[in-house]
Amino acid sequence: MNGKLPPSDQPIKGIALAILATLLFAFLNSMTKHVSQVYPMVMILWFRYLFFGGYGLAIGLKTHRKRAFSSLVPILQITRALLLLAEIGVYVFAFRHLPLAEISAISGAGPIVTMAMSTLILREVISPRQWLIVAFGFIGIFIIVKPGFSSFNPWMLIPLFGTLLWGLYQVLTRLVSQYDGADRTTLYTGTVGFVILCSVLPLYWLPIDINWLGKFSVLAILGVAGHSTLIKALTIAPASLLQPFSYVNMVWAVLFGWLFFDTIPEITTFIGSGIIIFSGVYVFKLKQKGTL
Repeated sequence: MNGKLPPSDQPIKGIALAILATLLFAFLNSMTKHVSQVYPMVMILWFRYLFFGGYGLAIGLKTHRKRAFSSLVPILQITRALLLLAEIGVYVFAFRHLPLAEISAISGAGPIVTMAMSTLILREVISPRQWLIVAFGFIGIFIIVKPGFSSFNPWMLIPLFGTLLWGLYQVLTRLVSQYDGADRTTLYTGTVGFVILCSVLPLYWLPIDINWLGKFSVLAILGVAGHSTLIKALTIAPASLLQPFSYVNMVWAVLFGWLFFDTIPEITTFIGSGIIIFSGVYVFKLKQKGTL
């Protein structure tokens, strides 16, 4: 690599948008945690997918019209869409029981988990250096979760499971990208989840007054705004440049957890987060240099 950016790239603006996206996602997580104390997970997911499913359907129909659902790998598309639905559901459930900072720290290991799963599913070659990075990142997770210790909180396993689902989802997304375009993949991602949620929503629906309806609307808008901002950032700056800034989300999580929920992370969370951030940034630095 010569380190030069394409003429259309705007790295400074891209970084600013990526950091803004982390802020929007932090607000989204905070609102999700607040709403999850009162309303069931299915209702929260349905409101999020109401916007997401509509967006995916609009994009797919605009690009492919009647052939919007004509995927070369429909089973894989449906599987990855269900994985994302499950992953989001797991995190929504975790927000009800755990502080924001702990969840954010564990989810920060997503890129490391994805790299490890790539060798198992995509048969990508992983060097000894890469396996050391994976092992080091998982040490950070163990420091946060503390399995086998008296202070072990079993609820910590929930976001850890969500991170594993996210890693598998990322690998399958990379796999389907070899067959279908981004528009069709977005279509399946949004509509499959929305159809599933509509089928079970009557079992979990609770009355909503105007105040809570407003909160649900804000939650849904934050989700769309966060994803749209991140997509915009990725269109004007390389992913390898922006990825390390995703860890700013951990800073917001600590700040918002203190401001809105009066929680301060344990020292082990800071230590584990530092290890995870170092491992994640190191992975992307190696990719940027072309040594992975």
